[in-house]
Amino acid sequence: MSERIYAVFHGSTGRLIRAKNRAQALSHVAQSTFNIRVADQEDLVALLGQGTKVESVRDADQDELDFTDK
Repeated sequence: MSERIYAVFHGSTGRLIRAKNRAQALSHVAQSTFNIRVADQEDLVALLGQGTKVESVRDADQDELDFTDK
């Protein structure tokens, strides 16, 4: 599969990412933007106590991400 250049925006800030697909481009940006780990007991107590809902995700390979600026 060939690579393409994707424009990934967060608000008005954009980055140009060379990747094989949208999910790969987004993952690359997310790794430098977010801290992700498996939730431990303290994370669950704190976040659920703040009213945070648990979200479920569908397989990224099945969904096309909409990168249009809204």
